[in-house]
Amino acid sequence: MKKMVIGGTYVYSGKGFSYSTVKKIRDGGIIDLGYSSWENDQQWIEVLEDNFFIGFINSKTKLIDLDNYCFVMEDNLLCYEKPDFSSEIKICLKRYDKVYLVSKIYNKGRLWLKIYDKHGFRCYIDANSYICPNKFTPYTATLGENTFMYIAPPGKGVIKTIHLKKRNRIYVRGLVPSLSSNSLINNNRIRYIAQSDSLDNPALSKDVWMEIYARGLIGYIPAFTKTKDLLYIKQLPYEHFRQHSIFNAYSHQNKLSLSGLISIVLGVILFFIFPYFSIFAFYLWTLGICLFILKYFCS
Repeated sequence: MKKMVIGGTYVYSGKGFSYSTVKKIRDGGIIDLGYSSWENDQQWIEVLEDNFFIGFINSKTKLIDLDNYCFVMEDNLLCYEKPDFSSEIKICLKRYDKVYLVSKIYNKGRLWLKIYDKHGFRCYIDANSYICPNKFTPYTATLGENTFMYIAPPGKGVIKTIHLKKRNRIYVRGLVPSLSSNSLINNNRIRYIAQSDSLDNPALSKDVWMEIYARGLIGYIPAFTKTKDLLYIKQLPYEHFRQHSIFNAYSHQNKLSLSGLISIVLGVILFFIFPYFSIFAFYLWTLGICLFILKYFCS
């Protein structure tokens, strides 16, 4: 059973932290797991590599099931380094790329999702991004935008549209990987995505639709229609995000420069107050200049 590791972990040679470490698994790394067992009130899971046992990881390690992923339903989905539009854009995901949802974060009045892509790269996306879970579970939601619901009245052979307004309540019954005029009129031709099914071949399902119940009728709307109270977002745990101040961010990026400046200032103070210790002031100046030079080469 393959899982994705969140936050990274160590593989131990035995069932205990006192045993030697076999290898380190990076954040977002994928490992193959075997059987689990208990040792001193701690549960440990076997780690396999090429079907051979290599060690154990603790059961408290945060893992993600590789079968529970979502598809990106946008042509270009920007993923940020932090849950903030002003942060750096790390990657741009394409339509039908797989992403794994980890947690949800509120920052500056906006909801964000912490995700990992299929390569185990961590980033953040806006919670209003168009994504679709590969395994569907019926749910009730509120429309986040105006849209049209397509229905086919029995026996008329025509398609009718009904305008649904923002904040209308809908019940999403299922997903339809493709929808045509003939399939809409002849409901027996519609192939649904059941709870146990998945969109393993998204190329065959270019247009994904949601079958919904609204205004006493059953109809269809595009899957990328914005809705609130999404089930797969509701189930995500909250994660606290600490926004660093501008000064903290600057000091973190300029530790050598600040240390060098402090060293030079102390040297000046020492030179004027205690001129007999000018040799120590010279040492401080030299140290400050060296730190500035080191900062220059490090950058």
